[in-house]
Amino acid sequence: MNRILKNFIRAICIIIYFLILAFAYIRMNTERLTQDIKVFSGIFLGLGLLALEKSYKNDDGKTAITAIELLMLSFYSLSIMHITTLIKCEFTTYMFISCGFVGIYYVLKIIVIYTKKKREDLKKLSDISEIVKKDEPIKKEAKKRNLDKEISKTPKIKDDKKLSDKKGEAKDNNKAKTDKKINDKKSQKSKVIATKKKTIKKEVKKDD
Repeated sequence: MNRILKNFIRAICIIIYFLILAFAYIRMNTERLTQDIKVFSGIFLGLGLLALEKSYKNDDGKTAITAIELLMLSFYSLSIMHITTLIKCEFTTYMFISCGFVGIYYVLKIIVIYTKKKREDLKKLSDISEIVKKDEPIKKEAKKRNLDKEISKTPKIKDDKKLSDKKGEAKDNNKAKTDKKINDKKSQKSKVIATKKKTIKKEVKKDD
């Protein structure tokens, strides 16, 4: 928007310059007006050369266009008196036509600048959307990997739990079996002792 505003102001300034020349032609004599036009042409030429040098140093295309516009305005101002006498056109009419040409030129220039800026903005947005699209599959893949890892971890935990439960059950079963064997042995010993006692008692009775 800054460039568009600058060009709009330039167009207004040049149109005002031509209108001043048109009104000056009515109130001033031709010789004085010719001298004033030469002075303005010299000013435009100097500004154009300075802008051209600046654009060359900074390698700036925008400043180069401004320099060319100032140089063209300088040459156009110098040629006003010669062209009006050559084509036998009224000076004021020629100035109004010049205002129209300047207006058309800057309107077209502003349209070009605006469309170019819009294209650049759209390109930036498309680049951002492409970057986002490229990042999305990476994020999805990372999420998928994390999910796969979690899924792969959960069965292992369950399996480990099952194994530990089975080991615990096996230990309990082994313990129960060993306890049973010990109890069986004890009961057998007690039975043997009881039978021995009975036999001893019987023998004692017989002896009596």
